[in-house]
Amino acid sequence: MATQTSQDAAPAQAGGAGQPQPDVDSSSDTYAKRFEGPAGRYLLSVQTKAIRRLVVGLPGKRVLDVGGGHAQVAVPLLEDGCDVTVLGSEEDAVARARRLCGDELKVVLGDLCNPPVAERGYDVVVAVRMISHVDDWKALIKGLCRASDDAVIVDFAIPGGSNALAPLLFGLKKGFEGDTRRFRVVNKRDIEQEFEANGFRVDANYGQFVLPMAVHRALKLPGVSRFLEGGLRLLGLASWIGTPVIARARRIDGGREA
Repeated sequence: MATQTSQDAAPAQAGGAGQPQPDVDSSSDTYAKRFEGPAGRYLLSVQTKAIRRLVVGLPGKRVLDVGGGHAQVAVPLLEDGCDVTVLGSEEDAVARARRLCGDELKVVLGDLCNPPVAERGYDVVVAVRMISHVDDWKALIKGLCRASDDAVIVDFAIPGGSNALAPLLFGLKKGFEGDTRRFRVVNKRDIEQEFEANGFRVDANYGQFVLPMAVHRALKLPGVSRFLEGGLRLLGLASWIGTPVIARARRIDGGREA
């Protein structure tokens, strides 16, 4: 099934003429304000717990965080004892991560879709908020897989579920976020097939929210949000229509080169 674009509009170009790289926006202090307050912290906590679950238990702790200048992944993984490197498209895209993580963090600048790192140079490669915003998501996955010796973790928005309501909720979402970005939606099977084409197999999927994130922001009641999402998860809806999805793929040949 072909990749679709949300009805809000097309995703940002990555590296197109006159277009900013997608990680510059997501690494800004303005973008970080979306995750301030009780509702924002709740939304971020769901993502953080899911990523930590998918990293814990993996044999290697060398992590490349592609487009991770927002530091949403780098901070908790550094706290967990991982050796984290953030790949940013330019210096402005890593300024926030440098400030929050200090000298513990390693930084590389370059092409997000073709990481300027050694082939299979990292145990785990993570890319959060990238698939929905780069121009060529298949090239992104190819680059992530080339850099990983074992596992790749990505998130992506799926068609259907709460995203089917995106046109109706766009005004509410824009009211809370101010500078709402356009995004792409991709089917789970398309993601799985692309990983398989690059020698990886998806072994875990985690649908984050059944209800629209804009609804949780409007509620401003994390306790109520947890109760609602917990109930919907028990009904099996999160695994079916939960979005964004955080997926982990493992190298089919077993990885862990000596």
